[in-house]
Amino acid sequence: MLSETELNETLADAVMARPREFFIGQRRYCLWPLTLGKSLMLQRHLDALDIDYGMLSRNASLEVMRIVANKRSEVCYIIAIASFNAFSELCNSQTLKCRATLFEHELDADELAKILLVMLREPKVESLLEAAGIVKDQQEQARIARHKNRDGHTLSFGGKSIFGQLIDAACQRYGWTKEYVVWGIDLTSLKLMLADSVNTVYLSDDDIKALGLRGGRREVYGMTEEDIAKLKAMDWT
Repeated sequence: MLSETELNETLADAVMARPREFFIGQRRYCLWPLTLGKSLMLQRHLDALDIDYGMLSRNASLEVMRIVANKRSEVCYIIAIASFNAFSELCNSQTLKCRATLFEHELDADELAKILLVMLREPKVESLLEAAGIVKDQQEQARIARHKNRDGHTLSFGGKSIFGQLIDAACQRYGWTKEYVVWGIDLTSLKLMLADSVNTVYLSDDDIKALGLRGGRREVYGMTEEDIAKLKAMDWT
């Protein structure tokens, strides 16, 4: 579980969409935040690594070294995908192959393992939702909705695939195009924006009593003075 400090830092990084950097000599490369499209591209290659997640949690360094030793070319291709940010580059198989070949020739096993470890240790959105209390909020909203609809019936359809759960929801809420949702915004921001959007429900005094609710302080994450200072210090030009 993330500490409050780690959660604030991770959310601030998500707001800024800050990449992780590494160097080969004087050349700078970045591991860019994952978009929905890039995450789907990567998943099939990550599945091919046959990662032992039990070992990854017990001894991550040993597990990534094993992966690099057995699947070096695949690891280089995964890092190549992560190192591009533009759709025009990601959809060009020749560009990806050239970058993967460069990494295979220029990076040794230890360097590849360190980069892969950074990628695998990126906090999952689901963990952020849990740590920030958003999952608890969603459960409470569902409980209140059941109470409000106790005398009637509501039926919902759709939302069975990624199209309804993410793409259509984001397009409708923000007026974005499908291409922007898939390739233009990082996946962490996309999921957090949809999951943590502000909703207001009117409750009568009787509803509040029946639900056992009472006023309380809401925790707000990711906007400490240090986080705001980071945002102000960024070069946005």
